[in-house]
Amino acid sequence: MKEVLRQMLRIYKPVSQMDWLNYKLKKEDATYHHIKKREDGGKKDISNGAILMPNSHSYLHLIECLDINTYILLNEIFKEVNGQMCEPTMEQRQIIDKILEEFENDHRWDKGNKGKLLVKRKYLDRCRFWQNIYIVL
Repeated sequence: MKEVLRQMLRIYKPVSQMDWLNYKLKKEDATYHHIKKREDGGKKDISNGAILMPNSHSYLHLIECLDINTYILLNEIFKEVNGQMCEPTMEQRQIIDKILEEFENDHRWDKGNKGKLLVKRKYLDRCRFWQNIYIVL
């Protein structure tokens, strides 16, 4: 695991066991998402990163291709999370979930060149139990 991601996991202490898009987090498989892209001058540092699983990371980039405004909105939430120096709050997770649900309502049946659905079933399998986690904590 890259050092920046390791530092982020120490700082943000994801006790919810979820990444920043509400997918089950396995720390050893986590990936670093550049909020500001490398090609746009984004550095690989804590303030420019989001903790995502490979599945949610690829989903986020599909969202980028299909709906740039949704992608930008999610990245704005990631910037906010970085500013608070802890994992997303319950309110932020609710907002993220609503944003993803809206995207899915608009694009669930979109197909690629080969006729396959772009929003794969695995992208729809987010953690739905996250609301209860905060009650226990």
